[in-house]
Amino acid sequence: MVDVGMETGLALPERPSGASRPMDARLVGPAVMAWAGAVGAGTWPPSVPLLGAAGAVLVAAPMFLLLQVRPRGGRPTCPGPGGARAEAATGASRPSQPQPQPQPQPRSAPLTRGVGRCSGGTVVVLTALVFLAAGFLAGGLAARPRDSGPLADLVRHGRPVTAEVVVTDDPRATSSSTAVRTGTGPGAGEGRGEGGGADRVTFVISVRAERLTASPADLRVRAPMVLLARGGGWGALLPSQHLVVSGRLAEPRVGDTVAAVLFADGPPRTRGGPAMIQRIAGGLRAGLRRAAGGLPEPRRGLLPGLVVGDVSGLDDAVRADFRAAGMSHLTAVSGSNVAIVTASALYLMGWTGRGSRSRAAVGALALVGFVVLARPSASVLRAGAMGLVGLLGLAVGRPRAVLPSLAASVIILILADPALALSVGFALSVLATAGMIVLAPGWRDALARRLPARIAEVLSVAAAAQLACTPVLAWTGGGLSLVAVPANVLAVPAVAPATVLGVLTLVVAAVSPSAAGLLAHLADLPCWWLVTVAGRCADLPAATLPWPTGVMGAGVAAGVAWLVVATLRRRVPRRLVAAALVGLLLARCAVAGRLAPWPPPGWRLVACDVGQGDALVLSAGPGTAVLVDAGPDPALLTRCLSDLGVRRIPVVILSHFHADHVEGLPAVLGRLPVGEVLGSPLGEPVLQWHRVQQWTRRAGVPLRTAVIGSRAQVGAVSWTVLAPRTVLHGTESDPNNASLVLSARVGEVTILLTGDVEPPAQRVLTGSPEDRTALRADVLKVPHHGAADQDATFLAATGARFALISVGTGNSYGHPAPSTLRTLRRSGMAVARTDRDGAVAVVATAAPAGSAESGSLAGAASGSGAGVRVSVVLRRPGGGS
Repeated sequence: MVDVGMETGLALPERPSGASRPMDARLVGPAVMAWAGAVGAGTWPPSVPLLGAAGAVLVAAPMFLLLQVRPRGGRPTCPGPGGARAEAATGASRPSQPQPQPQPQPRSAPLTRGVGRCSGGTVVVLTALVFLAAGFLAGGLAARPRDSGPLADLVRHGRPVTAEVVVTDDPRATSSSTAVRTGTGPGAGEGRGEGGGADRVTFVISVRAERLTASPADLRVRAPMVLLARGGGWGALLPSQHLVVSGRLAEPRVGDTVAAVLFADGPPRTRGGPAMIQRIAGGLRAGLRRAAGGLPEPRRGLLPGLVVGDVSGLDDAVRADFRAAGMSHLTAVSGSNVAIVTASALYLMGWTGRGSRSRAAVGALALVGFVVLARPSASVLRAGAMGLVGLLGLAVGRPRAVLPSLAASVIILILADPALALSVGFALSVLATAGMIVLAPGWRDALARRLPARIAEVLSVAAAAQLACTPVLAWTGGGLSLVAVPANVLAVPAVAPATVLGVLTLVVAAVSPSAAGLLAHLADLPCWWLVTVAGRCADLPAATLPWPTGVMGAGVAAGVAWLVVATLRRRVPRRLVAAALVGLLLARCAVAGRLAPWPPPGWRLVACDVGQGDALVLSAGPGTAVLVDAGPDPALLTRCLSDLGVRRIPVVILSHFHADHVEGLPAVLGRLPVGEVLGSPLGEPVLQWHRVQQWTRRAGVPLRTAVIGSRAQVGAVSWTVLAPRTVLHGTESDPNNASLVLSARVGEVTILLTGDVEPPAQRVLTGSPEDRTALRADVLKVPHHGAADQDATFLAATGARFALISVGTGNSYGHPAPSTLRTLRRSGMAVARTDRDGAVAVVATAAPAGSAESGSLAGAASGSGAGVRVSVVLRRPGGGS
């Protein structure tokens, strides 16, 4: 969350010359109070009397201040030190005595100027009440349509409606299951394409409803909604497009700031075209995508993301690496992008010799145009508003009032759009900027005594931003990145060149696509550097520190951040902390690997801990493996393969095409040498099937359908395809029942890999004694993450001693089901599960009969050769075995 360009180029205070002046923090309190009021009203929508009380405070408090400062007979009437009573007490009414000259107030003084000699505390309290009431009133008025009234009644009853809406953001394509489950969350793949399978793709579109008709009601509204639609015509919509949509209303997720979710029944009916400026912006974005399309993977999708936040073509593995390395802000369009564009315009205007007002005007035009081009997300709005305030200061001769600019931007944006008060992206953007303004200058000056000035500045900015964002990052979950600061420092040299070249590519593409392609290839070098930095940092051991989420996690993180700031202010504690950190790093590098080796010697198979999904790695030899399924998260799969030392994958086998088995595929395609990909004969769900086709085509890897009954061998791994003998239709889940079922052998160990087969397909596999014999194995990969729908005869027919369940912690499906666990244990299987045990390794070693190994599930597995011991070693979450 490091908006380096904005804060180092335009916002960091100048290096002090002589005595430093305190920061002007007079608007910080009002900004915090307005934000708090909007959060309270948005979280708990207030009643009409509470809104009336807020309105009364908003009117009465300023009136009270005006009455207090009105002079009577030339003297202020507000009591307090320096007022009329103070004058009487000090004898100030005697004209013969000279009066002391008033001392100028420091710039950090509270908002008391222009209030005569009124009590500063009274003014501060009343000002805080005014802005608290303003935020509360704005947030309450915005929240009431989704909480009460005729619109809320329509939503609660799920009424069919005809809605007139205006598109407010680009459509995002996602799988239908994801869209329905998450409402506004990003889908498996974002983009504007409507290629094959568009009828199965759900588009998530942010809209503003203006009229709703549900007989006999006819409502005029102005409420944000999320529109979910399938079919053609939706992906090409642009912001400002007016539509008429028929569909059904539904309640949004808890915590969402939209009034409703609208499920469209048919294609869009447009009313006119989008605004000209949006057509121009859409054309420029499309031109940038085309120009970047000639770059090699995975960088072709990164350039549009860096420049205008268009991540429709961004490789999923790159996206995961950027997130793990703490660099995801680079693809979200933040203050750095806004600053680079605005600063470039100001620099060019400087050559013309124009005055500050002309330069500020041109800078403002460039800034507004870029905000339209990049779409007004929370971080873009924050950076844009702050930039406009800064440009206004430049025009009137007061540049670099950065803290007041930030506070004023927060007040203006929250009062104009109270939903931003609940936006995580807005909070991270504001906190990162505040950290750079408040903490970075002092840290920069301290580091500059030992480091070159530029390095000290970049390092202090990155550290201050990351530290300020830590509580919110902890709140949202996913752990805390330990490599974010060095990763962002290494990324800084490439951000500005990539952004400037990308903007030039975008502009030139409108007139000369060939020249734009050349510029895009020049931008490829900084993009390569960013991808390399993100990948290397994300692959480091312990790149992410597990951390509790919610209020407790945020509170602990805030306490740690406060201790860090307090410690860094003193020399002795600072040196002790540095020595402790160095010692911990050395201990991890030199000792931890020996105490908890991973992978364990003699490993044959590892069930990776990839959350709610499957990813199994079969050892084919040193550095070589066969991968069966890829899980839902490229970052988690990348980490698992890196820990195992896998450098080459001759074959990837996809049991079926559900997202929790294929979405991690970009972690290997284009990143590791892959020979071929084998898949199920049923190409459903269509969206995931087409995504797999797209990934393999881009990587130049052949995609083939597995042949039932076929046998193959790669190094120490051999397998036979047992199912599906026939593709079942009309079942509860046809893709699950079309899963490939493999009997695999790795050295001395036999493993039955079952995908997500459900009872209909399981019963087909136990139809005859020969079929049941083919199922015999040492280790069973339990079907469908241990779901309740299992055929007990199928599970028992495997004769396995060990059962592996690949399942996500706290999943909403209830996997694994208690009934399935009981069935497995009654069949004599020891159960290992990734949600509790972390990654699970199947190991074959030579061991004396009857020996036991601490920390493993061990037993003499059926089918093992003499003198060979098969065991299951658990890698507990946190990294130890």
